[in-house]
Amino acid sequence: MLLAFTEQGSGPVVVLLHGFPLSRVMWAEQLKTLSESYRVIAPDLRGHGESPAPDAAYTMDLMADDVVELLDGLGVSEPVVVGGLSMGGYVALAMALKHPGRVRALMLIDTKAAADSPEAAQTREETAQAVLKAGNSGAVVAAMIPKLFGKSTRELHPDRIEPLKADMEKTSASGVAGALRGMAIRPDRREQLAEIAVPTLVIVGEDDVIAPPAEARAMAEALPNGRLEVVPDAGHLAPYENPNAVDQAILGFLQGLN
Repeated sequence: MLLAFTEQGSGPVVVLLHGFPLSRVMWAEQLKTLSESYRVIAPDLRGHGESPAPDAAYTMDLMADDVVELLDGLGVSEPVVVGGLSMGGYVALAMALKHPGRVRALMLIDTKAAADSPEAAQTREETAQAVLKAGNSGAVVAAMIPKLFGKSTRELHPDRIEPLKADMEKTSASGVAGALRGMAIRPDRREQLAEIAVPTLVIVGEDDVIAPPAEARAMAEALPNGRLEVVPDAGHLAPYENPNAVDQAILGFLQGLN
């Protein structure tokens, strides 16, 4: 799978993996800030942005393999820092467990280690079928917007919602369905967190209702080398809603790595 990507800066490699049904567009502020000291690579995961959208379930392991293939193609053989938001966090976890030699540190952002409940998995399948029938992602995007953004963003910065909404609406029906079906069958990683020895930064927006702070805290505590940052004035899209706070947390974490 040849993924579309943005690459910016030089230095130690930092890979940023977006959420569903977004694209690398969501990392614009982080690309700008982090690339002053690091080589930042932000791909569009399969089915999203400008990457191909085959008709299949996109498992988290498969998407992790795509990222490793991209790094191989770019000549990046050394272990890298991998950060992922929401679905991107599921992919980052899969990469750390399936390809541990490729990961020197993790950033798990507004994400969770638990699997879907049977009810949630069923809802994803029903949504996938509805999106394929409609031929576009409009309905799923409209339903997600209130949950993605925190209260402060919706009330004080409503202008920031439209650009990401437009980006999500570009995601094809096959891409949305493939990701939904892959997330529905993802494994529960909570017991495996103890196997991840690399330094891990867990970031969560204080108003995140999809992957709430309590879940992030439990994840950070289960990781042998985990630490938690709760970001004010942000919901499920903390890097986009409060980029300054997230950038400072990430820079502090990166500078502390050996």
